[in-house]
Amino acid sequence: MEIKNKKFIVLFLGCRTNICESSAIIEEGIKRGLEYTKEEKEAEIVIINTCCVTNKAMSKSLYLINKISKYKDVNFICVCGCFSQYVKEIENPKVKLILGNKYKNKIFDLIEEFNDKKIIKIENLLEEKDFEKTSYSNSKTTRAFLKIQDGCNFKCSYCIIPLVRGKQRSCKKEELFKEIDNTINNGYLEIVLTGVNTAGYNDNGYCFFDLLKDIKKKYEKLNIRFRISSIEPFQITKPMIKFILTNNIFCPSLHICLQNSTNEILKDMKRKYSFKEFLSLCNYARKINPFVSLTTDYIVGFPSENEKLFKKSIINLKKIKLANMHIFPFSLHKGTQAYGIKNLVSTSLKKKYFQTIEKLNNQLKNKYLSSFLNKKVEVVFENEKKEGYANGHSQYFFSIYVKTKRKLQNQKYIVQINKIDKANNVFGRLIEKI
Repeated sequence: MEIKNKKFIVLFLGCRTNICESSAIIEEGIKRGLEYTKEEKEAEIVIINTCCVTNKAMSKSLYLINKISKYKDVNFICVCGCFSQYVKEIENPKVKLILGNKYKNKIFDLIEEFNDKKIIKIENLLEEKDFEKTSYSNSKTTRAFLKIQDGCNFKCSYCIIPLVRGKQRSCKKEELFKEIDNTINNGYLEIVLTGVNTAGYNDNGYCFFDLLKDIKKKYEKLNIRFRISSIEPFQITKPMIKFILTNNIFCPSLHICLQNSTNEILKDMKRKYSFKEFLSLCNYARKINPFVSLTTDYIVGFPSENEKLFKKSIINLKKIKLANMHIFPFSLHKGTQAYGIKNLVSTSLKKKYFQTIEKLNNQLKNKYLSSFLNKKVEVVFENEKKEGYANGHSQYFFSIYVKTKRKLQNQKYIVQINKIDKANNVFGRLIEKI
């Protein structure tokens, strides 16, 4: 199939790893002579990078596939990612190429190979040993996402990720530093180190902490900052936290995956820490930097989470004082250890739990953001999201709006925060360019 000059779009759902991979696919398509469009209806080729971490994500993936297939100009859909890795087959006449989480860097080769017969390439990633190299540049934002590893060796009872992403594999350090250099040379001011299990990075004994130390040594004098994506509490240590929070090249924001705040549920989830250990990490981080952004993922409605345990979880969450939570209702996945568990929480009770945690999260988030009133932060500006306002992220990760007519994309400024509204939107004024 001839692909040159054809209009294409890449749509994605899910995590930062998917963002990184999708950006790499866009870059490769442009290099191969295709024309990128932001309009779904205009595209001749549509690539959908899917997610299956929750039942809702799976439904969204399927909805997106069906929605796109109804557009008359779309004649070729490629579905890849975790959803297709999990279900393996998708019945839709416009879906011509189905990949899992391998061969994403070969998508355009496979589209060129297409000759009227659907191509399905789903591999058993539990046997995969090699890290699949991708290009890391991200032309759509001022933040570049660098995927440093893939897969996970841990078998939490609820989690489908090891099945659809495979065992842990890491990028070679020499290749990784080449990509960092290329990204900086392309003018990016922030690099996000991401992966399925970011702090589990390990290149033949060269571990994540070694990587952080070398990043500091090599890049600390440049106008660049590094942000660390989600990490597991049993993989990050206090010396690592201290190193991150005492070196300005790293953003003082830590997304540490909690999942639940009661020991009973953590044990059933097969998590490798107690609530006390998690709280100790958070308290330690806050002693070093009282303003550190501590965020997490949180699951409500895990089997056996009764009202008594749920009330206990609320008390514990208030002790941590998180800046933000990504909240998910428990999803039952075939192939996980939790699939055969009894005592499932009803849909109505899960909804009640979700709404309660969401309300608490909004309160905690507002309290955290309010602590920055009249304080100054460093903001890397991105695209305009509100008319008449420039928008960017602080080193503490929260988004900030500044009223201005100036084009500030990919510029770094000191901004003084002067307002937090009821929806937890943050506003500020420009002080000086960095």
